[in-house]
Parts: sequence; structure tokens; C-alpha cells
Amino acid sequence: MKIITVSSLKGGVGKTTLSIYLGQAIAKLYPKSKILKIDLDHNNNLTDYYLRNESVELIEGNSIAKYLTGAKHLESILTPTSLENIFIIPATPKLSKTAVGLSWDAGLISRFRKHLRNLKFDYIIIDTPPALCLELNLGIHAADLVLSPIGFSRWNIQGFQEIEEVVINSNESLENGKIKILPVRTMVSEKKSDKLDELDLSFAKTFIPKSESIASAVDQGKPLTEKNSFYFEQLAEEIK
Repeated sequence: MKIITVSSLKGGVGKTTLSIYLGQAIAKLYPKSKILKIDLDHNNNLTDYYLRNESVELIEGNSIAKYLTGAKHLESILTPTSLENIFIIPATPKLSKTAVGLSWDAGLISRFRKHLRNLKFDYIIIDTPPALCLELNLGIHAADLVLSPIGFSRWNIQGFQEIEEVVINSNESLENGKIKILPVRTMVSEKKSDKLDELDLSFAKTFIPKSESIASAVDQGKPLTEKNSFYFEQLAEEIK
């Protein structure tokens, strides 16, 4: 099993887009893989992509909040998607309020990491909110690898450093299996991608270009064209 968490404190850098299409790229490259997506972002864009035709009642009944509050076990909220071998644990906007009430539970973060590793999946991909909060900490602490999407902004370094600090703090509390972090250039032109290389960061070799067709596919809940899926397949091969 490999657990990949996608985290950024900046909006508009393709965090959820990366969470969606990286999983689909893995499924294409390794068709026997069983993949779980977990939505830890109360904006629930990952959930909306996969479950837009499902009822609110089903989504709320299987939401990650049910596990976090102890109402349900993780195994009972695994929700199939229309794509073979891809499942999701969804979120709703209520997650933000739920998480605030769970700040007293000191053992939740370590339990979440343990319980994820008891699931029967080859890959788990977690989408986190763009804020320093319980949900972000849950996702990062559970990960083997944190992918941090970075666009072209003067606040990129500061935002990445905050995510990196969460990774460092999590690693200090782990006895086995340290978390790695990898910044990924996302939603940028090739010219700006080369400009980002001037920053003092060890980026993934793959970059995800800014594309109207990629954004449109997310909005419509559709897969990517072969041309656009190539970028995510490159990244999938790079981090396997």
C-alpha cells in the first residue's frame, strides 16, 4: 500500500485536480490496482467529481465525518465510483464544523494512520483543505508521500514551507516509516514552469500545465483526453 496526500495552502493550484487524475493515471498504468480516494476538504470538490449523481443522503451517510466522530468504521463508508477499482470516502461541507469539535481527541491522528493501513487497497490518495487545520494534519500524518502543488505566485515558498513543517513535525512522532514530501509544479505554462526551477526546491520532474480542457473536465466530472492524461501518467510513474 502507498498513501499519497495532496496538500497546499494556496487555492487555484490544482490540488483537487491532481488528486482526481493522478488516481486515474495509476488505474490506467496499473489496472489491477485497487485505489481509494479520501476527501478531507469540506469544499468537497473531489466528492462532487465522483458522486455528483448520488443523493445527498448517501454522501452524508458515507462521509468521512461519520468515521471521525466514531459513528462508523472506515470499512463501512467505502463508496464505489463509476470507475472500476476506484472507491471514495466522501466529504460534505459539514466536515469543517465536525473537525472543530474533534480538536480534543489527541489520539485521532495516530488512529487514522493506523486504520488506513488496515484497509485492502494498493493506493490511497487523500485530498486536504488549503488551511492549517485538523483535516490537513490527518492527511499528512497518514501519508507515505505528500505531493504539494505549487503554482506561479510569490507566496509559493512560504506556503510550501508551512506544509513542510507539518511533515517534519509528523515525522518526529513516527517510529516507523517517515513521510516524504515532493513539490509539484502545477497549473503553469512551460515558460513559468522553467521559471519555478529557479526556486530553491527539489521539484518533481513532471509538471502539470495550465489547461482550459483540464479545468473543463474537472467541472464536468469527465476523464481527461489522452494528451492531458499523459502528464498525470508521467507523475504516476515518477512516484511509483
